[in-house]
Amino acid sequence: MLSKRLYLLFGTGAILVLIITAVILPREYSWVSFFMIPFVVGGALSFVFSPQLDWWWFQRNPPELPGSLGNLLLEYVPFYSNLSADNKTRFRQRTAMYLEARGFFAMTGGEDTDVPLDIKTIIAANAVMMTFGRKDFILDKFERIYFYLQAFPSPNHSYLHASELNEEDTCFLFSGEHIVLSFRQAERYYNIVLHELARAFELTYPKFDYPNFDEIIWKEWTKESVLTFMKMPEEDINLRGVSVCFFFLKPQKFKELMPQKFETYKDIFNINPLEKTDPVIDKSIIEGVP
Repeated sequence: MLSKRLYLLFGTGAILVLIITAVILPREYSWVSFFMIPFVVGGALSFVFSPQLDWWWFQRNPPELPGSLGNLLLEYVPFYSNLSADNKTRFRQRTAMYLEARGFFAMTGGEDTDVPLDIKTIIAANAVMMTFGRKDFILDKFERIYFYLQAFPSPNHSYLHASELNEEDTCFLFSGEHIVLSFRQAERYYNIVLHELARAFELTYPKFDYPNFDEIIWKEWTKESVLTFMKMPEEDINLRGVSVCFFFLKPQKFKELMPQKFETYKDIFNINPLEKTDPVIDKSIIEGVP
């Protein structure tokens, strides 16, 4: 990453000036040590602005996902597997950038543990799918993602539940068990990741005229099954999340039931999920970004 390269460059420069001043030059040339100041300042600025520097670098030199994660996408993400070769590359690069840009934290109650890479990739792939037609594909306001092993309580919802977007703390909370189930058995279990990301998208792009939804939204998933899986009371379920899952995962049925809302969502996401190989509608919107 660019920030680490700059650390090395400025650190090496500072050490060289220090060695030259302390070892090589006579004492009357001690003023040369002042040349170390730019290197120290440069190193400090590189540390402070490392996220911005690395993001700037990644936009111009997009990273690539390891092959094993690409295979994971092929097997479990139909949106990705149907894309053209060029769009697959773009999807993988965006996924890799999302993984670099977000902080993932395991809430085990004991020692810190790493979040498994496949779990991280599930989050990233859903975010990239939803934002594939937009410039801000990492939903910049929401930098931290916390994982519990199973359903968990939180300050906002004291009961056990499977997922949550905390708007005040700008973070996501997920049950790892529920993520794996909804990812590996998509036809059986509801996609809690895309559900929460939908709210984050709305907060990231608040100026769109989002449609309202009524009971027709439950034509794909029964209300009872979603409430049971998410372990949430009906009044706490965000229908926007249900509608976004419907639009991306079952687009043909969404269009048949709600044709006008389908067109509205096409404009909002700049995506037509029925155009499987090349779903981005207006390419100019994403021009200049991976």
